[in-house]
Amino acid sequence: MNKKNVKKERGRQKRLTLAGLFLLSAALWSCSSQGENDSSARVETFSDYPSIFRTESAKNRFKTVAPSLNGFLQRRLAALHLLEQTPSDDLQPVTLHVRTTAEQRAGVRRIRFRGHQIISDSDYSFAGYSLGPGSPESALTVIASDIADTYVSQAALKGVRIDSLGVSIVSRPDSVPPTERIVYPHNLLYTIYVKSPASDEQLEELRLLTEQHSPVFNLVSTRQVIASDIDYRQTPKDLTAQPPYQPGLREYLKYKRAALLARQNRGGGGRQANSDSTRVRSRSAQPQPDHLHVEVDPVSGARRLHIRHFNFLHDNPSWLAGNDLGPSAHEHQLGVLTSCITHITEIQAASRQVVLDTLSISIEGTIDPRAGRPGFEDVPPWLHNIRYTVHVRSPHTYEEIVALRDAVEAVCPIYNLILAEQKIEGRIVRENPGAYRVHPQYHYHNRD
Repeated sequence: MNKKNVKKERGRQKRLTLAGLFLLSAALWSCSSQGENDSSARVETFSDYPSIFRTESAKNRFKTVAPSLNGFLQRRLAALHLLEQTPSDDLQPVTLHVRTTAEQRAGVRRIRFRGHQIISDSDYSFAGYSLGPGSPESALTVIASDIADTYVSQAALKGVRIDSLGVSIVSRPDSVPPTERIVYPHNLLYTIYVKSPASDEQLEELRLLTEQHSPVFNLVSTRQVIASDIDYRQTPKDLTAQPPYQPGLREYLKYKRAALLARQNRGGGGRQANSDSTRVRSRSAQPQPDHLHVEVDPVSGARRLHIRHFNFLHDNPSWLAGNDLGPSAHEHQLGVLTSCITHITEIQAASRQVVLDTLSISIEGTIDPRAGRPGFEDVPPWLHNIRYTVHVRSPHTYEEIVALRDAVEAVCPIYNLILAEQKIEGRIVRENPGAYRVHPQYHYHNRD
């Protein structure tokens, strides 16, 4: 290329760059005109960080630069349109992998999703350390998280302005208690807290569309099939270890058995620890905060999960305008299932006096972005082909481990919650969601 052509090419590239900057500026101006610079669209987000301001007037000056959710709605809309325009031949199903490990002497469940990790644990009355939330309350909050995320997508597609969004969820008691039933969260009610200039009819339309398109909502409200395998290796009956000896899962199960027998003597049976936090609480004159609550971060679109005083992040990959700051709701749903199976295996092993040296549960499930497209009409848009494997090392026989696995599946709360069709109802409340969420210190000062 001669110097003249080089000069022309540089000029063309400069014009394209300037045009791109102009379009970007116009897009940013358009977003700001739709609510980013509207002080009425600002919602003060909750923060535990100490205030540096002596007066409220000084603090309020900074509310004008606080973000609203509408900037993220624009990014989500662009991502959804780009995904819609991507040919099916360029897309493929994804198999998600999650693994939960019972951590030796502590017995806590360590849930790993790619580079992310969440701890699940029992309370002190069940040989736990209360280092993380239980499985039932986590399972419900995952549903709330996916409802919040899908509501954001539907608002973006419909062009409805949302200034703030949060979702809480509870399990309501039966009007007539059943004589026999596996104890798991059921009769679910979620509440969408939303601040928006849209009409009640528009917000209700978004809620109905959310129920139609939320993958986790439909996974739980539709009957599923879950396959299983066993990875077994027999260990010596008498375990010896040289110093420095670290007590392992064998010792933990002894304490688990003692806690289980104590609960049965108190009349608590083998019910899952922490499951009471999923229930509707009696309301006093002063409204109490929701124990299971999700907020959508206005900047990143990530969901902040609040389970009692435990806090987690859910996020999406870049093809949904996310930043992968935490596991997706799909991954955490698989993680909650493996955590519950792990815990019930510990309980059943303690009850049956089955010695375990190591225990972990791996699981996989498929999600297909082509679901519903021509040629893929029969592919479900939620997790499917779910299969878990019990990885166990024990001095007991393989037949005894199979019997243990079968006993776990018969009573495991989250396993049976997903197998059965769950009734889920919802409602809209036009309020700032931050007012309804539990302060992290709430459970330290107000013990149940």
